[in-house]
Amino acid sequence: MKCSINNCENKVEARGWCNKHYLRWLKHGDPNIVKIESHGYTNHPLYVVWANMKQRCYNKNNTQYKDYGGRGIAVCEEWMSAKAFIDWALPLWKKGLELDRTDNDGNYCPENCRFVTSKENVHNQRLLQENNTSGYRGVDFYCQKWRVQIMIDSKLKYLGYFDSITLAALRYDAEAYLLNDGRPRNLL
Repeated sequence: MKCSINNCENKVEARGWCNKHYLRWLKHGDPNIVKIESHGYTNHPLYVVWANMKQRCYNKNNTQYKDYGGRGIAVCEEWMSAKAFIDWALPLWKKGLELDRTDNDGNYCPENCRFVTSKENVHNQRLLQENNTSGYRGVDFYCQKWRVQIMIDSKLKYLGYFDSITLAALRYDAEAYLLNDGRPRNLL
């Protein structure tokens, strides 16, 4: 049996195509593709940002998939191309900045993305992470008490232990207020 692609005389290997067309389909999603245009950005740091963004949204084996693709976060059609994403990002990006979605429940697209510092990015997280069992930011149950902790400059600061979950949440809020850096609070 011959390959189902027009003018191809090769023997069928899989899906009705010869090995050459099957491999093109595996690699590029299209058995007819002949040449892929090179964008020249493969070694640029933004290429890694783009690749990681796609991995979080579409690779179920990625450790962050549950927080992105698993929640329905997707990459817009335009940014499925590395070149389109990098062309958008180049005027906005500087070394040390991270890609951030303004609306944490929104998709990766030009209208919802920006580049921010790591500190700003941390403040735009969901109030409650998947592993949060207390219902409050910075509060968890540990050794029969409600423990309060807060991240400051990538370091964890412990704020104390409380019998009341409400007092623990208020302690976190008080520290967040004193820091005055725009981070979300629990009750205040």
